[in-house]
Amino acid sequence: MKQNLGYRIGMQTRRFMRWLSVWENEMQQQGVPRWVTKIPLYLCIAAAVGLLLAGAFFIVGFLALMVFIAWYLSVAAGSSVESVSDESNLEGYASGPEGPGMYSQGEKISYKDYDDY
Repeated sequence: MKQNLGYRIGMQTRRFMRWLSVWENEMQQQGVPRWVTKIPLYLCIAAAVGLLLAGAFFIVGFLALMVFIAWYLSVAAGSSVESVSDESNLEGYASGPEGPGMYSQGEKISYKDYDDY
């Protein structure tokens, strides 16, 4: 029966933990101190944490690389954000320097002037 990947990994983890517990009990019955039998468990935990940290560092490095590339491309292209300061370009309804409304040739048209327009 096919199970999804998460279920199979969980089952393998449970089997490993069960095997480790049985192994620890057998070793303790043979007279091995408890702290010695816990070493493999601590090593497995340290390996899992190390893999998680390595993944986190790779993600941070990748994001930093993407930010650097974006910054480099914006500088290399010479692009700069310029605001539209030429008010003569305002035509129709716009949020101009005199507030939102109808503009013609860069000047705001009042409502009574708009009827004549």
